Amino acid sequence: MLSSPQHLIDGEIAELKRFGYTPFGDAAPDWVAMWEHLKGDFATLRRPRVPDFAELSPWPQEGARIYMRRRLLADRLFEECQVLYRSLHMEGINIERVEAYTLGREAYEEAVLDFGKAREMLEDVFSRTVDLAPMR
Repeated sequence: MLSSPQHLIDGEIAELKRFGYTPFGDAAPDWVAMWEHLKGDFATLRRPRVPDFAELSPWPQEGARIYMRRRLLADRLFEECQVLYRSLHMEGINIERVEAYTLGREAYEEAVLDFGKAREMLEDVFSRTVDLAPMR
């Protein structure tokens, strides 16, 4: 069975949902709910309990928002990439559409790398703040 374009996209969506992907809406980000979904990525042996968003002091809270914003940006670029990918299959493959898709895909992949860098940044912030605070 040949994979359809939508089948390939659905596979990527399933993977992104592990990190809280939701299609774009007009609502403002729900930082508390998003953090609840993502905070488990920061649990370690030394930090088995990751604080809730409201429990974070301003420094790690802003780091968490940056981390989540990077994820949201990757989500939006992924959606734009989906549109470009579908156009290749619906409108026909030509150099312009392939190059447009390539640009879109590279932007998405760079955003995923930036999400990873933001995770490293937040881990560093946690090592300087959360890990030094007494556990409640």
